[in-house]
Amino acid sequence: MSETKQLAFGRLGQWTRGEQVLVFAECTQNLAAGRYKVGGLDENGTAKETNAVLRAAELLSDDPVAGQWVAVRGEHPACTAVRLYRALAGADTFLVLTPSRLAVVRLRDARRQGENALDGFTADLAEDRSVGGLLRGVGKLVRGAATDMVRAARRPPLTERPEDAVLTVEFEGPHQELAGVRRWKQPMVPNLRHGPRMVELHFADGSWCRVQTTVADAQTLTGTPD
Repeated sequence: MSETKQLAFGRLGQWTRGEQVLVFAECTQNLAAGRYKVGGLDENGTAKETNAVLRAAELLSDDPVAGQWVAVRGEHPACTAVRLYRALAGADTFLVLTPSRLAVVRLRDARRQGENALDGFTADLAEDRSVGGLLRGVGKLVRGAATDMVRAARRPPLTERPEDAVLTVEFEGPHQELAGVRRWKQPMVPNLRHGPRMVELHFADGSWCRVQTTVADAQTLTGTPD
């Protein structure tokens, strides 16, 4: 178990409510060339309008297009696969399974959140709605973002200052929403010995998504050897 994973596991705290943690797996939506195939969304996951015939044709097709592969499939934007997949955006995200719940949690840096350059930006604009005020606000935002980047670069890794680590729940639903997990491999992309692995998460509403995990966690999630 990596140090980051150990730190995140130690922060589950009251969320478990005394339940046993059945699965705690590193997961991310980092699927190269992946796209959405969801009714009402375009391939980037943005809402769109389409007629019923085109919608049915899109959902039936599973062929690669211009080197792309399906990352998320579902009937509508509110399906479980879309909600869970979006919760896995970014770094340090984990899939958690207990006897009653399914969740995605994220390990965050509390100090960095407190220094976010966006803090107070909306309030400043509300006070000064002129063009000059807007430009000053944007300038302030850019300067603040640059300052945040410098601070983050100088700051030790979160594993070296666990007091700043907080865990947030990005998605939560009943355990029964997860119908199964199976292995998946991108065609023409070899699996390196210690490299990442891909799995398909299938849900009770018929939706599914393909996510990246580790060799060990792929085995835990699927119950099959590498």
